[in-house]
Amino acid sequence: GRPGGRGGPPRGRGGRHGSVVPYGRRQQQQPSAFTRGLAALRDRVPDVETVKNAAVSSVNAARETTTKLSSNVYREIKGLTSSELEQVMLKATKPNDEPVKGKHVERLVGVTYQISGRYDIYDAVLRKLWNKMAERDWRTTIKSLYILHRFAADGAPDHQAALKARLRELRRTRDPKRKGDKFFNSKTLTPADNAAPEVRPFAEFLSRYAHYVLLRAQCFGGVFNEISQESAGSGGPSSSRSSRSSSKAAAKPITATALRTEHLEAAQMILKAGCACALKDGEVCESTAMCVERVVSDLIGLTTATAVALNRALKGGKDSKGADPAIVKKWCQFYSEELLPQTKALMKRTTPELDAYGMFLPSRMGASVSGELLQKGLQGGDEGDKSPIEEEKDGETEEESKEDTPADDKEEEAAAEDDALEDEDDYDAYDEYSYDEYYDNEEA
Repeated sequence: GRPGGRGGPPRGRGGRHGSVVPYGRRQQQQPSAFTRGLAALRDRVPDVETVKNAAVSSVNAARETTTKLSSNVYREIKGLTSSELEQVMLKATKPNDEPVKGKHVERLVGVTYQISGRYDIYDAVLRKLWNKMAERDWRTTIKSLYILHRFAADGAPDHQAALKARLRELRRTRDPKRKGDKFFNSKTLTPADNAAPEVRPFAEFLSRYAHYVLLRAQCFGGVFNEISQESAGSGGPSSSRSSRSSSKAAAKPITATALRTEHLEAAQMILKAGCACALKDGEVCESTAMCVERVVSDLIGLTTATAVALNRALKGGKDSKGADPAIVKKWCQFYSEELLPQTKALMKRTTPELDAYGMFLPSRMGASVSGELLQKGLQGGDEGDKSPIEEEKDGETEEESKEDTPADDKEEEAAAEDDALEDEDDYDAYDEYSYDEYYDNEEA
């Protein structure tokens, strides 16, 4: 017996008297749905290092896969075009009196747009062309030269440097199939059987045209992009893609890039060789007319490219800072005294011959340099005057350049140049390799 009888208070679990046993466990407050969502997101977001490693791994895998695909595509295209190229070239260079068909030229040149510029396609192309050029029939030779001309002028920009470099290399390499003569030797391009009276005039044109094509293909690509395009870092479209790595290029003035002395000397040789391609008596046929049409188009392009670069230099563009005024003066003299008048004279002389075969030249030269800018350049360029044309006159100068029509204003000068072209009949052969030294390290 405990005092109080049986009805005393029960003992708790702890053995202490008077404690109350809870009916159930106390429930903890559950987090809200928003809090649970944030926690779930935090658990699922990987750390920065994991993301970085995964990204690098994915990029490397994608690059490796792309490289393999590109290599496979290149091998497939190369295998396909190797035989197809041979067939198209055979059709394009048939020894007949018909000119090269446009569809064949487009197919051949189109290969340069199908394959990335990372791959050298011109070694095989040039060797095939050389084999056709070295054949005995002058018609096959001139058609092969015309195709090389079109590769140089119309080939994909990504392959232009490769064409120039590969052609220079081959011209220094001996061809074991032809008694050790070098590839693209001009002497080989004049077959011995061309001494026949009915063929001799065409052989003479072939010699002049061969020199022009080989010179043009080794010195300039496209529509003389080396002269017309702005250098990297000068603010033009070509600099946007390489802005991160063009700090050194941005400091180069235009006379060290587009208007450099080597380009001037090469342009002078191009002009001389191009004017020498004017057709003489007995040399006119559809194939030779087609070749001359491309030569005149080239000289128009050279004139336009030079005008574009001179406008940029004389109007105080970004790459005109630090330009050598003496070099700019030489370019202005070349443009105003030689390039522009001789090109117009050649256009005037060849237009009737080309019209007979349905070939038409543009009636205008394209971009031009105003007389005011030319005078400033011919004066040697005042280096202290950082803005040759004041800003408020920039708009007027551009309109003058567009409205300036040298072909109309200098008609008498163009007529006078006809006499100069007549003097080109005494064509003197150029040294085949005289211009190589200027461009051997161009890609370096």
